[in-house]
Amino acid sequence: MNISFSDISRYKKYLKIARKVILRKPKVIFRILKNYAGIILFKKKVLRKVEMGLTFDCQCNCVKCSSDFMKRPEAEKLSLDEIRRVARDIIGLGAIQVNLTGGEPLMAENIFEIIECFQPDKVIITINTNGILLTEPMIDKLEKAGVDIIKISIDSPIEEEHDISRGVKGCFARAKKALGYISKKSGLLGQISTVCIKENLNSDRIWKLVAMAKSYNALLGLTIPAASGRWVSEEKVLLGEKEKAVLNELIKVPHVIRDTDEAYLRSHCPAGSEELYFTCLGDVIPCPLIQISFGNVRKESIKAIWAKMSDFSGFKDKLKPGCLAGENKRFIEDYLLPLKDYKRLPVPIEDHPRGMQREQVKDGLY
Repeated sequence: MNISFSDISRYKKYLKIARKVILRKPKVIFRILKNYAGIILFKKKVLRKVEMGLTFDCQCNCVKCSSDFMKRPEAEKLSLDEIRRVARDIIGLGAIQVNLTGGEPLMAENIFEIIECFQPDKVIITINTNGILLTEPMIDKLEKAGVDIIKISIDSPIEEEHDISRGVKGCFARAKKALGYISKKSGLLGQISTVCIKENLNSDRIWKLVAMAKSYNALLGLTIPAASGRWVSEEKVLLGEKEKAVLNELIKVPHVIRDTDEAYLRSHCPAGSEELYFTCLGDVIPCPLIQISFGNVRKESIKAIWAKMSDFSGFKDKLKPGCLAGENKRFIEDYLLPLKDYKRLPVPIEDHPRGMQREQVKDGLY
């Protein structure tokens, strides 16, 4: 096993972050060590992170909304018993982080019961929110329920720009107020989550977000633009070499992180291998941006779905650095761009134009 200097730096960064998050959860530390032992000693596949979209409801109207085409108001959401069963299975597969997202997850009426389903003493619980409902009492309740990191989406360090982007006046002010309150909490860590659009990377806006996160003693989590959701036909949002160079400088900052740096042994896209996402309707997809379903938890176990997903040969580039959905040209052309022809997502892998060729890919014929 070869570990580079950049890998060592990455471990040091995440160990620093982990001090505040997991020291109050000794079972999580034990489970992380157990996972590393399984990976290194027994070459075992281990699930690291699971995301759940609690609802597709949201107060905002973002032009980049990734879940817009997955909305099905007429469909029945997973029951607590179904979520509890899935949660038990994903913990059995090794998951040490659960990220609750949406839509806007705080709009889910049973959010605290859902958090309880995931056994917060055994996993790191994070939540993605636009911040509108993040009052001080709500933050207190989330902390008490076992949430470790509250991620607040901010599109621009300029108040007017952010509010216009979200379609809600006052959104920026509420986000800042929530970050200020979280920064005073001993058991909570705040995070500003932002999509690295070209306009921000090619100006000082992104560095203002870096400074803003530091001022609240928070992380800055970077997401790469992808041709997905409302951007499915917008290839122009994808980053070029100029923007990627800025991105490489950003991730050198101690409190700046991105998903591809969170993998166990080396930096790579975790989608479908170490990470999966399931919706409130039970569909299981590799990540929020790859809206291809490998099954539904109402019809088969999450273990069986994950096995099918992690072995899928169409993801053969997933161990390369970078984000499959935002940076891998081959994957984007083969798997994401065809989705613009579908009005309802996620599309089952069996119905995807490339899905029928997966055995050819596996055999090296494609």
